[in-house]
Amino acid sequence: MGACILDIDNPSMVKHRASSFILTPETWYEERGFVANVVFPCAALTDAETGRIAIYYGAADSYVGMAFTTIDEIVTFIKEHDGATDDDKNFGVM
Repeated sequence: MGACILDIDNPSMVKHRASSFILTPETWYEERGFVANVVFPCAALTDAETGRIAIYYGAADSYVGMAFTTIDEIVTFIKEHDGATDDDKNFGVM
């Protein structure tokens, strides 16, 4: 599962894109199943007070998992591993 930060006024413009995944198949239930070695986000819940994020995700198309992070952690990770190209950043420019 990848992550990016979009422009608040023009969400077709990517400001930052993580060059590595934020969630990858690592456990047996993510690696073995109907579609092996895949995780895919289904929903995310946020708590504005704490900044905590709960991400529900499909695991190997056979299970449902939940991962936790925070807004601060995810933003820091994306910016520290920024791999956005000029094409990404200019896509929504008119």
